[in-house]
Amino acid sequence: MFIMFRLIFLCFILFSSNIANAEVENSQLTLSLQEAILLAVRENPNVEIAQLNEVEQKFSLHVQQWQFVPHLALVASVGVNKDTVNGVQQTTRNPLIQPTATWLSPIGTQATLSLVNPFANHANPSLSLQIVQPLMRGFGRPIVEAALDNARDSEEMSRLNIEGTLRNTVTAVIIAYLNAVSAENTVKLDQAALERAQTSVTQTKLFIKGGHKAGNELVTVQADVASAETTLENDKNNSQQARFALLAAIGLDPNTNVRITNLDVSALIHKYHQLSLAETQEHVLMNDIQYRVDQITLEGSTKRNLMQAEDNTRPQLNLSLNAGTNSGLSNGQNGGIASLFNGANESKGATLSIAIPLDDQVAKQGVLNAKIALREAMLALKQEKWNKETSAINSWNTVGSAERALKFAENAADLQQKNYQLTNKKYLYGLINSIELQSVRQQLNQNQQALISAQLNYLSSLVNIDLLVGTTLETWNIKVRLA
Repeated sequence: MFIMFRLIFLCFILFSSNIANAEVENSQLTLSLQEAILLAVRENPNVEIAQLNEVEQKFSLHVQQWQFVPHLALVASVGVNKDTVNGVQQTTRNPLIQPTATWLSPIGTQATLSLVNPFANHANPSLSLQIVQPLMRGFGRPIVEAALDNARDSEEMSRLNIEGTLRNTVTAVIIAYLNAVSAENTVKLDQAALERAQTSVTQTKLFIKGGHKAGNELVTVQADVASAETTLENDKNNSQQARFALLAAIGLDPNTNVRITNLDVSALIHKYHQLSLAETQEHVLMNDIQYRVDQITLEGSTKRNLMQAEDNTRPQLNLSLNAGTNSGLSNGQNGGIASLFNGANESKGATLSIAIPLDDQVAKQGVLNAKIALREAMLALKQEKWNKETSAINSWNTVGSAERALKFAENAADLQQKNYQLTNKKYLYGLINSIELQSVRQQLNQNQQALISAQLNYLSSLVNIDLLVGTTLETWNIKVRLA
């Protein structure tokens, strides 16, 4: 009886699970354009990768800052020796505790403080301090903090990378959403065209039956239906692919069932603010992520590499200072903690050393390479500036051209709709044959498709120039979230 109850219970669980899975699979996610953008900002893997890189760069900066704080280390050991002398065995234990403190200053000073505290028969600690100060090579903040400055630049570039990734992601989602809406509207136009073609078939059959049309005209309108069905099927497939592209741009599972809402084209157009050509060029140079990164690299690591290469050609002049207090190996004033401070055993010293490189070809090559790299970076940045300005001019002209083309397409579609209505009336009154009606119907379809393409091109040009001038996030009120 118990086994039977367990089987019934398991069947119930499996049945409930299947229902739940079916509900999840059949559930539909409805997304507006704004919702798709916000979802992509949160879920897109590229955004998460950029944020992880920013965390990594933050920690690298912390490590470089940590180089200039005092470091403490503790070394401890214990040794046991057994010696036999003249048949007598002796056991010696040598415990040792050695704390050490080191510090690197921003001008290159290296200080090391060590306390050696061996325990034999007595505690015999010794304290030593060593200070090394470079006076030529390796001296000064710009040289010593070069790695720290590079880390600061990398951290700033990682923040810019997050912003750039967000801009690109938002732009990709908008374009994918527009393509999906355009594909759906194309399918609706195809369905309307198919219905018109099917209506023509019905009307032609009635005309033929009434003796007002020749029988061969039925073939023409039926061929129009077949062509409309083929176009509809192809565009349905394109619409499905556009949905998958939208899911990929957002960063969602391709199996997600998504329905997109109707798009208010006029409201979307008014969301974007037109700039003058001069303003467009200015904003591009000011906000372009790659251009800013290249500027930071040129003014930062590239120039620092030259500075360090030139520093490596200088003579090495170091001042070393040593001081120590140590005990002997006995008790009294030479032993114990007191021996560190009573002045019984002290040592002090100073050393000035210089090493002058003679015809160091490797160092000279380093300077030459760094100078060439700097010059190349400057030329590349100048070329990039011209390219950005050219892109700004082309994009600005594209927006104007696309806007004019949209007006022409709207006018053409409106006039062609009126022409089709007049032609259809002529056909109904027997003034024209089906071939003429088919030609006008095809022109109407073409003009309607051209209108959709013109709307997509104009909106895409607005979206792309918004990305180019760097105002995508401001347009959609998106804040950059840093780690």
